[in-house]
Amino acid sequence: MKSLFTTLLMLYTCGTALAGCPVGAIEKALGAPLDGLDKVEREVTDLQSTEGGAWRIFRNSDGQLVSLLRIDGGESGMSERRLSVLTPDAYGITVTRVDYLQHAFIDNGGPNGTAKRTTEYFYYCDGKLYVPPSEYSTLDGGEYAKAGAEAQMAMIGDKDVADVTKALRR
Repeated sequence: MKSLFTTLLMLYTCGTALAGCPVGAIEKALGAPLDGLDKVEREVTDLQSTEGGAWRIFRNSDGQLVSLLRIDGGESGMSERRLSVLTPDAYGITVTRVDYLQHAFIDNGGPNGTAKRTTEYFYYCDGKLYVPPSEYSTLDGGEYAKAGAEAQMAMIGDKDVADVTKALRR
């Protein structure tokens, strides 16, 4: 009887913890189109390359932050980070890296032919990175946590957008 109670308690608490972080809804927000939203653009002040960078701030008609993009150009590729907000306590960040084809292959792929595109997804609840249980993950938890902390700092902690992200829980 005691082990049945312990098992039920464990299932309830694990289910509650997973239910408290709406990963599916955050992922949907990260993929949602940004057309029709109010957009403001700012230059990036801490340039990552000579190609420059831009912040794109998307708000709904009420003025609430929906998504924030940071795009950094480069000669051999580009990077894009996207923050999408459900609530100040629940948001997600994608980090996408696009590598262009080498110049030797430019005739085949055009001036910006894409050789490789990789995207990492990070989900935050109550300001903390959601790390899936190891039995459900193919990722190294320590590396994922480090990359998630860097993504959060880059998108929420940057001085260029501090006025926009101040309401988000860290």
